[in-house]
Amino acid sequence: MTFVLRVGVHANNPTLLVLSQNRLLEERLAKIAGSVEWVKIAAGARTVEYVGANLIQIGGTGLTPPIAAQAKGIPLVYIAASEARAVGGIYVRKDSPVKTVADLAGKTVSLGVGSWLQALLATALDQAGLTWKDIVPLDLTEPESRKALLAGDIDAWVSGGGLRDGAEDIRAIANTGDLVSNPSVFFARRDFAEANPDVIAAVAGALQDTDLWIAQNPAEAAAILARVAGGPLSAAEWEAHIAQRPWGIRQIDDKFVTDQQKSADLFFRFGLLSRKVEIRDAVYRNPLNLHHAA
Repeated sequence: MTFVLRVGVHANNPTLLVLSQNRLLEERLAKIAGSVEWVKIAAGARTVEYVGANLIQIGGTGLTPPIAAQAKGIPLVYIAASEARAVGGIYVRKDSPVKTVADLAGKTVSLGVGSWLQALLATALDQAGLTWKDIVPLDLTEPESRKALLAGDIDAWVSGGGLRDGAEDIRAIANTGDLVSNPSVFFARRDFAEANPDVIAAVAGALQDTDLWIAQNPAEAAAILARVAGGPLSAAEWEAHIAQRPWGIRQIDDKFVTDQQKSADLFFRFGLLSRKVEIRDAVYRNPLNLHHAA
């Protein structure tokens, strides 16, 4: 009996974008009588909602969306994560009187609320002795945030690092690498994962091999990403991005659980979650043997 695996794909996850084009997952699932349907998702953070509705069984985002999903009771399990990505930070105009994160008290700060940038900002605020209620968070896209910051209409911008036009007029007051690990996180619908360990292993192996191919073929990968992402980055900008981050995924380990739990606890303390969550309760336990991926 054949089956169709539905996988969410969006512009902010380059591994899934390339995997959606290279037919590697299709080839591996065909060996176990499966096929793939790629489901485009406009905003990456909505991936967990698609999992909750069983519109997809596999997705990938930054660290924040699956935490929010657990708090909502969405039945997902963490299956793998990338290494830490020390990209981006918190930015202000060069002529801003804001010198440190502590100076953000009472200020307007733009970010993608619900994205991994929420964890970055929350951690920075907490370390500076502030809470979420001490700022005015604005949920803006990166282009909207850049425009507003350069115009002086907002005080700070939490960004993944794609500063692009106007970068010479912007300075960082905090860097991601000093605050959060910022991995790409891959997850599955719990009931599907528990019933189909062979499929999960095939997905993880395909993700791993796609990542390794991206690292070894940055120009080719960048051309694919510029074509399919639908965003503002050119092939040259994608290639620069590829050079800045680690590639390859790993099975969920204790360090990931500890880091993720710190963010989850902070979100709850800041009133960003309706209830406390235990990250360990949502870890996929079957071995993936990623070091043996073909």
